Amino acid sequence: MSKLFLKDYIIAGGLIDFNNENIKLRETQIRDGLFIHTCNDYDKSLEVIKEASSNFKNQVKIISKIYYNYPDMKHRRFRSLFSQIKEQRRRLGFDPLEWDLQLCCYCSINNLISENAQKFFKKINFEFGINKIFLEIYPIYNFNTDKIKLLNNFYEEKIIFGVTGYQNYLNRSFREYDLLEFSKNSTNVIFIGILGKGIQNKSFPRSFNADFLNKNIIYFLNNININKFCRALTNFSTLQQYENFNKVFFDLQEDIKRYELGKSLHSEYKEKIFYFKNFDQYGGIYSTKQYLLKPKLILHKIKNLIYKFIKFRKISNNFFG
Repeated sequence: MSKLFLKDYIIAGGLIDFNNENIKLRETQIRDGLFIHTCNDYDKSLEVIKEASSNFKNQVKIISKIYYNYPDMKHRRFRSLFSQIKEQRRRLGFDPLEWDLQLCCYCSINNLISENAQKFFKKINFEFGINKIFLEIYPIYNFNTDKIKLLNNFYEEKIIFGVTGYQNYLNRSFREYDLLEFSKNSTNVIFIGILGKGIQNKSFPRSFNADFLNKNIIYFLNNININKFCRALTNFSTLQQYENFNKVFFDLQEDIKRYELGKSLHSEYKEKIFYFKNFDQYGGIYSTKQYLLKPKLILHKIKNLIYKFIKFRKISNNFFG
């Protein structure tokens, strides 16, 4: 494996508090060429980026999280995609050098190729230079590799669609088959939570020792070897933590054969692998089985549809904005 650099594969998240330490860390990451992950609802995340990039705005690369048809209609996330992007630009005060989107919550293939969607993608490409969209995927969405390929063929590279999902050594949104198919189609993939320490991770060892964290990184490195368009999102709390990760990332590239994760897993961990089969953390879509087990979900769905039609008809007819 040739030497891999953080700037090509790691996306830096977190840093929601506006303080000197976070600003210095963000400035370092921007100078190092990393993509920065942010969202309107991550407290002062955007303001930290704005302050950290005051001397080199032309180097900032961002991936912005936005929400499509957010299930909670009382939440500020329940609004058009375009208005969410405009808020981010207003708070940043500039357009990033590169600007990608992470589209969260379920959005069907038909909606993504609708007339409203086509106008939206054309508009954000013209106004913001955005041409890469990562769909946050859970297995319950049934977004197989063929659908992603269809999207990319439909938009003829004017807009490039990739996928993102929680994926590490023990917690996975994607099967190995999916990852191989994404590789064959040169699909851009982002792993969320590669270190396995987030609250979304359902399976984990009794203690987060260094060896287990290293296995998560090795798992990611193995996937880069399969698909060069694979990247990962993780948080760094301090400059020291970021520098330590940088060192470990380089060192493990030399030590990758010792783990041999592609060939075997420790029996202790193999039984604990958790797949997000019927899990959607946003609560926007449920399986037929879940509706049968909890009939109240059907009533909740009907109430939501009626409420949207009466009070949010304009948004509901076009969440793209």
